[in-house]
Amino acid sequence: MVATGSKLQMKLSESDFPFSKRMKNFFHYVELSTVEDLTAIPLVKFTCFKGFKARCKLELIAFIEFEGIEGLFEDYLSWKERQ
Repeated sequence: MVATGSKLQMKLSESDFPFSKRMKNFFHYVELSTVEDLTAIPLVKFTCFKGFKARCKLELIAFIEFEGIEGLFEDYLSWKERQ
């Protein structure tokens, strides 16, 4: 298991998670490149971004669970329940 600190520094492009082209484009649009960048934005704010719809939300949830980084997001459980 990788330590939390090193997970924060991990580039999203280095993950083995199979991101869709839609999600890769979203990361580029919002200028997110690391897990730390991702955690800097409260999850509830993601739906405010242009193009972030239900499919992106499901994919982001899947990525967070795939990497085991649920604990890095204060609002993860409440955000996930609002599917």
